Amino acid sequence: MANNSKGAMAKDTIIYMLAKGIEGIVGIVTMSVMTYLLSTAQMGYYVTVNIAITTIAMLAIQWLVQSVLRYVNKYDIAGKNKEFYTTVFTAWFRVNFGVILVAVLSVLLVKFGFGSVENIALKLGFTNIDRIRRFTSIYTNRVFVCGILWFVSYNTAQLMISMLAAVRAVKLNLLLSIITVCGRLVFMVIFCKLWTSKIEWIFLSYFITDAIVSIIGMKRLKIFSYIKGKASKEILDELKEYGFPLMGNQLTTSVLNQSDAYIITLMLGASASGIYKANYSLISSAFTLLNASVMRGCYPTILRAWSEDKKEQVQKLLNEAVRMYMIIAIPAVVGVFAVSDAAAYALFDAEYFEGHIVMFWVALGMMFLGLTEYSIKHWELNANTKAIFGRSLIGGIVNLALNLVLIKVTGSYFIAAVTTFIGFFVYFCLARFGTRNYLKWRIAPVKFVKIVFSAVVMCLAIEGLKLILPNSKLCLAIFIICGIIVYGTMLALTGEIKGEIAIIKNKLARK
Repeated sequence: MANNSKGAMAKDTIIYMLAKGIEGIVGIVTMSVMTYLLSTAQMGYYVTVNIAITTIAMLAIQWLVQSVLRYVNKYDIAGKNKEFYTTVFTAWFRVNFGVILVAVLSVLLVKFGFGSVENIALKLGFTNIDRIRRFTSIYTNRVFVCGILWFVSYNTAQLMISMLAAVRAVKLNLLLSIITVCGRLVFMVIFCKLWTSKIEWIFLSYFITDAIVSIIGMKRLKIFSYIKGKASKEILDELKEYGFPLMGNQLTTSVLNQSDAYIITLMLGASASGIYKANYSLISSAFTLLNASVMRGCYPTILRAWSEDKKEQVQKLLNEAVRMYMIIAIPAVVGVFAVSDAAAYALFDAEYFEGHIVMFWVALGMMFLGLTEYSIKHWELNANTKAIFGRSLIGGIVNLALNLVLIKVTGSYFIAAVTTFIGFFVYFCLARFGTRNYLKWRIAPVKFVKIVFSAVVMCLAIEGLKLILPNSKLCLAIFIICGIIVYGTMLALTGEIKGEIAIIKNKLARK
């Protein structure tokens, strides 16, 4: 049974990795296109709005998304799907209705109570009217409306994808992920070409794509056939008890990941923020997909074993999940170190190139964030989300404090990437230390050495190619492909991935 679970977990992870790889490539193309569509200042303004919307979504709905992923199997085993889904979507409706109501009332208050944002600013003592007018010319009503629409479709799509992952609807889940990134890119280019490049068109493209994904997910899960009767207070209380502390965790994670953009905008200007965040987002988005590919492939199997009270099996599955994560994450960090300059040169407009210096530190920090996700599994499985929040809060405070001091002192956005790494590393150490006597993942030293050695050989191969090939889109592709081939070959020669090779061979043999 344990081998079957490990096989299922490995199979799901491989499928997720392949599809997330496609998603990542499209995401890189999207970021590249955006640097040509938007000026550095526009990119900076886009980043601030995007962060605001996703942070509100984290606080408002992610507690529900995470709770659904945690408990859907429990109520499926108990045969209480109707009660569970009715409760979930009642909570979803209340959250979205509340956010939209607050947004509409705020607009009405500004329009009819004060007359304009300028009047509010004057009443609050701000006298720089030119700056206020510039603010309102950038963050227009159209941006506001598109942002609210996207908020609803975004959090709905996140909920659907989480449910699909929990019930192991792997192929559809990945198809929807690819539809999301491809749809956003296509609609964004169409709108910007039709009506000039403005940030509101980007959010409109996001809204349309996520709405399509939400509808498909609802049909696949037959959500409407389950939503009947009243919500269960008992189920809702359980979801709240698990999920509400995660609101704080999501906020501190957002501080770790996003606060630097606002501080850079305030201290160094929107253009500096745009350059920094374009380079930052290229790497953080790729690592977010990488982390998700392994976690979504592993977590449902781990959760199922936990629900069936198979604690020893959970430990083995967790160790295997960390091993698979390191096989992907370590070469990813080393690869970013090797090709960051080539990537920025090939993918971005020339104005953004200088920001490539932040990429390695972003990759290193995101790797430790991924490892933290495995370190906190004991708390997650025991629904002790308060322990998670406390550790993430400390990491967020460290990052925020360092940013406020060092960005101003150095006058450079580079330091923000380093402080983000420090914040993530502090969070990881606190989580690792806090769970040291419980469900603690382990990886055999010999396996770790094989992975690191293979990654170093890959890096040397890429550096050798860089000596003889110029920087270009084609050469970047050559660097990456050759790096993957060298790394995969080294893993195969060391015997580290013989199990994964056997799974692929068996899959091909059955076709």
